[in-house]
Amino acid sequence: MMKLLVISFLIFVPICISAQLNRVVYDERKSQNVLFGECDIDGFKLDEFNTWFEEGYNSYEVKETYFSKDFSVRFDSIYVFLGTWCSDSQREVPRFCKIMDNEYFAGTNVRFFALDGNKKSDAIDTEQFYIQFVPTFVFYYNGNELCRIIETPVLSLEEDIMDLLSRIQP
Repeated sequence: MMKLLVISFLIFVPICISAQLNRVVYDERKSQNVLFGECDIDGFKLDEFNTWFEEGYNSYEVKETYFSKDFSVRFDSIYVFLGTWCSDSQREVPRFCKIMDNEYFAGTNVRFFALDGNKKSDAIDTEQFYIQFVPTFVFYYNGNELCRIIETPVLSLEEDIMDLLSRIQP
């Protein structure tokens, strides 16, 4: 019985640790603390990241004029791959979060994956997703990847997101 308990503990603890949200680890390559693994908006509000996140979030004005009320079909989900050490992520992720906080996107399933300096994570296989640059926003519809926004939007986040939504409307 004791042996079974020890084995269960050895299996369960690593799973719980790797599944923990908003972990901060020291990244040797970047020589700084980084958010690592799956995270949520609360992770961006931790001391190490709060300054750039709050500044970017609060100063960004969402351009609601691009939101089409005629669009009835939404994305299944959006995966966001980012690096808290990356200036592009520090610029685009707060903007994206503010856009997603708009009632227009209520109920949109967004998952955030914070990567280390090698663009790896223990929460998801980044090679499977061909992540080379961050941030990378991956949009899904009907269980399949529809398109990506990589590093910077072409026009603006709102315009690029609405362009992607227009592609799936009936």
